[in-house]
Amino acid sequence: MTVDTTTARPTAAAALTPYLHRYDSPAQLGLKINAYRGYEVEGLAEALRAPDLLDAPVECVMVGDSYFMTHLGRTGTALTGDAEQEWGLGTLTGLVTEVRETLDAAFPADRRPFLLADLPDGTTRSPATARAAADRFVAAGADAVKIEVAGEGEFDCVEAVAAAGVPTLAHLGYTPQSGGLARHGDALDGALTLFAQARRARDAGGCGLIVEMVSEAVNQALSRPHPAGLPLYSVFSGRARWGGQSLNLWDAVVRPVPGGRYFPPTPVIDAAEVPERYTPELIAHRMRELLRLSVAGWFPLSPRTALTPRETAEITGIDPWSAS
Repeated sequence: MTVDTTTARPTAAAALTPYLHRYDSPAQLGLKINAYRGYEVEGLAEALRAPDLLDAPVECVMVGDSYFMTHLGRTGTALTGDAEQEWGLGTLTGLVTEVRETLDAAFPADRRPFLLADLPDGTTRSPATARAAADRFVAAGADAVKIEVAGEGEFDCVEAVAAAGVPTLAHLGYTPQSGGLARHGDALDGALTLFAQARRARDAGGCGLIVEMVSEAVNQALSRPHPAGLPLYSVFSGRARWGGQSLNLWDAVVRPVPGGRYFPPTPVIDAAEVPERYTPELIAHRMRELLRLSVAGWFPLSPRTALTPRETAEITGIDPWSAS
């Protein structure tokens, strides 16, 4: 389901329409899977061959800059200086090419997820650099791109990339490239700020949202079907009846660092075991379990919130797509 609005650019948004299934039924949950390498996509494809998962609505695979932390062991996704930023973009572009080839080989055309590429740190320093990076990703095989929005400048980048005809999703809430780990929208004023940002992303031509570490009330309000709204995937933001969910394939298999909250219950190996044990077969086994938990409604968990029940009801009752 993709909706046109008077301000959004339908040419970019319409390109994703065949992939988005979550509004077919209230029980159907649109899923985005973060995967980075071809062998991981092979494991995902095998997981989806299970008889009970043949209709699982996996509609997107994203190559994200979290690859720098998972596979390369970096402490964050921020990139410093022109040389490192060019390295990051080149690395992700190469991964997009690899994942594109495997998606085309491992998935039949009628079940193939769209491929989303994550613009890494440094590419949104101007609309021109964002558009150039998006062009490189599209040339590598991406169907759409994602832009982390930390300020007005990133909205200008969303507008520039979408205007060029590239389907563009805006990432709101916690933005890893900017740091400042905290939950967003856990008070009324914060929720209203997120709603305004969602409208700004829509009006800039964005065709979808990814929200990370926002309150479950905000997730629920933004994901309700609305003629002027955008499809949404959430990360560490609880569940919403009509909302899409983002899952990380690595997190399905590899245990998080001690103290990590709200991660899947499925991992069976530590990061040190990855070189020997992180195989397509193990990935398929653990992803089957995580997909089953997600489709059944057991994952993710609702995060803790500072909102009172009254405040939660007030936020969920707001129409986030109208400024009035």
